[in-house]
Amino acid sequence: MTRPTPGTVAALLPDDWAVIDLEDDDRLAAVESLVDQQLSGSPELTRLRTAIRHELLTSTERAARAGGVLMALAVGAGGAPAVPASLTVYRVPGSLDARGRAAMTDVLATDEPGHTLDIGEGPAGTVLRRVRPGSASTELTGDHTLPALVADYWVEPAPGVQLVYLVFSSPLVDLRDQLVELFDTVVASVRVLDPSHPGATRATTEEDT
Repeated sequence: MTRPTPGTVAALLPDDWAVIDLEDDDRLAAVESLVDQQLSGSPELTRLRTAIRHELLTSTERAARAGGVLMALAVGAGGAPAVPASLTVYRVPGSLDARGRAAMTDVLATDEPGHTLDIGEGPAGTVLRRVRPGSASTELTGDHTLPALVADYWVEPAPGVQLVYLVFSSPLVDLRDQLVELFDTVVASVRVLDPSHPGATRATTEEDT
């Protein structure tokens, strides 16, 4: 377990998820280390390692530029295959008070198939959840676009603190209910340590072991 510092976004993740701190100056080294851990030791995997490394560097750079503080990837453990899923966490301005909820639901509400929008209270505070179909295309899929399940969460751990915005994605669209249950569990654990320091955004996770 990593000890969070004041202002940190903290959450419990399954122990087979790898975490990349998007605010860390050593983000490049973290990506290199993750790729080497997952795909080391076989010359046949050189091209795959190169492609995945470039893909991760691109996605983490894009997320960091957009204000992301943390990215997590399901990588599997003990030789077991991973359930492919990812999480990116942001700190964003806003509030989920009555006015903020009304404004956000007006913007996010849609009748499009597969979209759901829910709001409620949980251990992490007020939570707004949107689940929707999405798509993903990467260098690994060439010109093909893959369907994806995307779940967006906006959490207000304490009134007057920046919102925590979490984006989960997985290509396992047929496991929608099971994945949303997992994502809900992670979101329920979100908190901001010492919210009196709302400007601090260094991300840390506590892995669920």
